[in-house]
Amino acid sequence: MSTIHVVVVLPVVLMLAWLGLEIGIVVRSANGAKNAADAIALAAAARHADGPDVVRADAMAAAATNRGPNGPVIVQIADGPAGGGDVEFGDWDEDSRAFSSNVNGGPAARVTVRFAAGHPNGAPSLIFSGLFKASPVSVERTSIAMYNPPRHITSLLTMADSGSGIDMEGSARLSARGGVTVSSSSQLAVRLAGGARMEVPIVRVPGTLDETSATRIDGAIKNQTDIPEDPFASSTMPIITAGIAEPIDHDGMGFTHVAPGVHLGLVASSGTIILDEGLHQFVMGISLSGSAVLQLDAATIQLGDGAALNLSEGSSLQGTAGNALQNWPGHNIVQRGAPADWTIADTAVISIGGHCYAPQSRVIISDGAIVSMRTAIVDSVTASSVSKLHLGGEIDALREPVVPGRARLVR
Repeated sequence: MSTIHVVVVLPVVLMLAWLGLEIGIVVRSANGAKNAADAIALAAAARHADGPDVVRADAMAAAATNRGPNGPVIVQIADGPAGGGDVEFGDWDEDSRAFSSNVNGGPAARVTVRFAAGHPNGAPSLIFSGLFKASPVSVERTSIAMYNPPRHITSLLTMADSGSGIDMEGSARLSARGGVTVSSSSQLAVRLAGGARMEVPIVRVPGTLDETSATRIDGAIKNQTDIPEDPFASSTMPIITAGIAEPIDHDGMGFTHVAPGVHLGLVASSGTIILDEGLHQFVMGISLSGSAVLQLDAATIQLGDGAALNLSEGSSLQGTAGNALQNWPGHNIVQRGAPADWTIADTAVISIGGHCYAPQSRVIISDGAIVSMRTAIVDSVTASSVSKLHLGGEIDALREPVVPGRARLVR
């Protein structure tokens, strides 16, 4: 009877052991694929600022340090800034936790490592598949990493020497490619309340931040640091001659092209006003509402002393920066003089590709307004509700000693 039991049970035990071995091989392959995807994504994202050739080279090198069924791991990357195949480049949205590919590339890298028949890596080698001619097992793991910009980069400098340089509440968001430098020595130099958050590499303040606001900053905090003076304080700015200013003739219909020159001001609630290439000086400021669009065609706006910038309802200010204003290349808006308020409310949008310099201007963003520009030097920033401010560039005049960029896994 014992012999019979052994004869009956032994194959079952061997089969279970065999199955456990096969499962172990699959699990090990899956872990190996995930580890390789993590390493490749981190390597690719960390070199984002160095260009696509370097990114691809580092991704391939990281892949080669990991092993798959057929030897060193191989990833296939399509040509072009967006990549493709096993490695894609684009953007990462922290709110939705979603990756989106971008034809122009981006700071986020999504890497998929595949161990499958037909792929250069091959499929996990299972004895079971060979004996019973079952389909090969496929393993696929994906990782996403995000570029962390070097901390020597500054995207926003607020010049207010007291009170809050940055004051945010509700669900407002401030994100930037580089760091944020705040001149105010107050403990409330950066005040973040409710669900407000800052997603920046580093925040620099001359004093210290209160603990509640500090917990709402996704980035490093550098306390008690030296804050630079206005780097452009000695740069000359053209004089606005109010006596020769002319009104902008816009009937609120269609498109109106405006030549460079001195303008009294602009008030519009509909239609599209296009500022042609060059310098446009405004004596009395700009006020957009309704569906009005102010389009900058390689143009620079110079606002007069104390002139306000107001956008409300569904209006927008968009376009590219010009190089016509000496000492201010790449700037979309410049202003110096008496304090002024820039208010962007409702669902208004500012989407410009250049820099903004207005060290005495208070930027107030509310409701669902969205502001996107390259960099900003302003008096202060106030944001509320679900408004967003994004800064995608760096202020070259405020570069600190270089600290290499890094990357972090986001999924």
